[in-house]
Amino acid sequence: MSESAPPLLPIFRSAAQLRVLAELFTGRAPELSVGDLARRTGVPQATVSREVARLAAAGLVEDREVGRSRLVRARAASPVHGELTALLTKVAGPPAVLGDLLRGVPGVREGYIYGSWARRWHGEPGDEPADIDVLVVSDAGPDAVRAARTAADAAGERLGRDVTVTVLDPREWAEGTSGFLTAVRDSARVALDLG
Repeated sequence: MSESAPPLLPIFRSAAQLRVLAELFTGRAPELSVGDLARRTGVPQATVSREVARLAAAGLVEDREVGRSRLVRARAASPVHGELTALLTKVAGPPAVLGDLLRGVPGVREGYIYGSWARRWHGEPGDEPADIDVLVVSDAGPDAVRAARTAADAAGERLGRDVTVTVLDPREWAEGTSGFLTAVRDSARVALDLG
């Protein structure tokens, strides 16, 4: 099955390729099995295996067999490693960067990217997102708001674009009926790994 170029940065062959590269170059795990890579990216394992083979042949990743598992990692010795990491961080790294930074928000329970960046991530065509919209659910009140804004500023520096954060308490998120909440709930979202 042929897949079109990803709307976030159509220089990549497919959204699957972008997701695999993003996980390997911007994710928290330095090395992943092909199965773990498939689970983290939502890309079928057979497709991940083909992408890994292509990327290894190009010298961008390295893989090795350990028992019955094939482990993969970004190839740090590649002459384009630094540039590719920087590009992938800015284009596809917001979930990893924001997840890492928002883990420190007091009482954080959930976090989501929504808006234009989330729509592009899910394949909707459109202009390059000018900013990144984030919703954080926390029960820590003003402390959470301050910490989330500090994290958003740090994320904006790393991602090269403004990050706007909204903090809600769990009850507001679960029971709120405002137009804003309805729009966020009904739109494309990317859940952040805050574990």
